[in-house]
Amino acid sequence: MKIWSRIVGVIYILLGIFFLFCLLSFFSNENLCENFLNFIKNNSYKVGIFSTVILIIGIVWIVNWIDYLYKTKVVSFDNPVGKVKISLKAIEDSITATIVRQIEGIKTIKVKTFVTSKGLETKINLKLFSNLNIPDVCSNIQELTKNYLQDTIGVERISNIEIYVSNIIGEVEKIKDEKTEET
Repeated sequence: MKIWSRIVGVIYILLGIFFLFCLLSFFSNENLCENFLNFIKNNSYKVGIFSTVILIIGIVWIVNWIDYLYKTKVVSFDNPVGKVKISLKAIEDSITATIVRQIEGIKTIKVKTFVTSKGLETKINLKLFSNLNIPDVCSNIQELTKNYLQDTIGVERISNIEIYVSNIIGEVEKIKDEKTEET
């Protein structure tokens, strides 16, 4: 990420200096402005391709930067020996693995964690099978998540554990899923 950021930074700095030079030149000489506009008219496809490439580089850089910020978000706490940092992505993956391992009847699960001023907020999106007692399953998942975050991870401030059941899969769909897994 550092190398990519430096390359994109250098490209945009050079382009900024070039455009600044062009703007300053336009104010000092009107013929230069007309020559530049004629150049753009005569080479419009080259200017368009160059502009598109620069725009795509900028968009890719912004997407990578946002992804980098998300991956580097951490929960940190002090240990007697030193500071401990755990990434939110690692917490999400471990919560997912723990819930899938201990709770039966989950089709899919997606866990998102956020650090807020009140503490760690966890949002869990589930698809469940219909033969379950959904309030009990959700309560068990919330309790399991809370205990896991406090005991295993070491997070003291947990603000909210929100569960959203996005789909309840019936028996017919469950049988179809089992048959497709066998083949």
